[in-house]
Amino acid sequence: MSKLYKVLSTLKEKINTFYLLAFILLLLFLAYHIEWLFSAIIPIYGFILLFIKKQKLLSYGSAKLVQKIIGLSVMVGSFFAYYGLVLFLPSASFYTAANYVIFLFGLSLLFFEVSALKETVSSIFLIVAGTASDFISEGLGPYLSPYVTPQFAYLITGIMNALGVKSTIQSTGTYPIISFPTIQGGTITAWVNWSCVGVSSALIFSIILIVLLIEEHNNLKTRMIWSIIGISGIWILNVLRVVVILLADYFYGAEVGGMIHYVIGYTIFITWLTMFLYLLSKKTGHASL
Repeated sequence: MSKLYKVLSTLKEKINTFYLLAFILLLLFLAYHIEWLFSAIIPIYGFILLFIKKQKLLSYGSAKLVQKIIGLSVMVGSFFAYYGLVLFLPSASFYTAANYVIFLFGLSLLFFEVSALKETVSSIFLIVAGTASDFISEGLGPYLSPYVTPQFAYLITGIMNALGVKSTIQSTGTYPIISFPTIQGGTITAWVNWSCVGVSSALIFSIILIVLLIEEHNNLKTRMIWSIIGISGIWILNVLRVVVILLADYFYGAEVGGMIHYVIGYTIFITWLTMFLYLLSKKTGHASL
């Protein structure tokens, strides 16, 4: 009973209730996107960024009654955003990043004075911009893919040949195809499309980086150096991702390669993001990162 009392006493503090509600709705978002967890990276990081602002949010006063009513209305309305979104995106799930962003906006209005929005807007921007990165990538595809994708395929083929896997490349007019024999005696044929290039991952990382460096107060030179390190790292690791998948195909067959293809992207992206944030925090001396 004493532990339960402590928990209930903790929730009396508005800041803890604020974060609890934000976290519960984040779990709801994850539940709707459990089959494509990569899409949850941005909302998760948005919540972490919001949590980092805890001490700053504590300095703001409570919202007045009218504002609380508006905030609560926005929060309730966030659950119905699907009905507007589905008109433009018929394949949208019931609870998306759009719902979560609207909920966080209303939550901030419910708990804090209006000026506190300047602390939550970075998280909201991160989620909105990060979610839009897929649409940006798809929009760039028809214009850049005919030039970028073949060069990317040639790079991968060159690396495979350097590693002793005799690979050839041919163009079908749409996507380049990489072919190579496996050690089992079969032949692997891999289509290289726009998504293989890793533009979407680079955009997501860039958006996280932009928000992060805006929050920091380093000089322009330091920001540029860390931006180059971060973006270069994500591009290099994407090349490594594709090579690892093809090597798995070569040594163990297409079935194993397919399994690796499903998980390696998440693993590499999250690992590099974690390492990058750790190194950046050590370099700048901000443990809060």
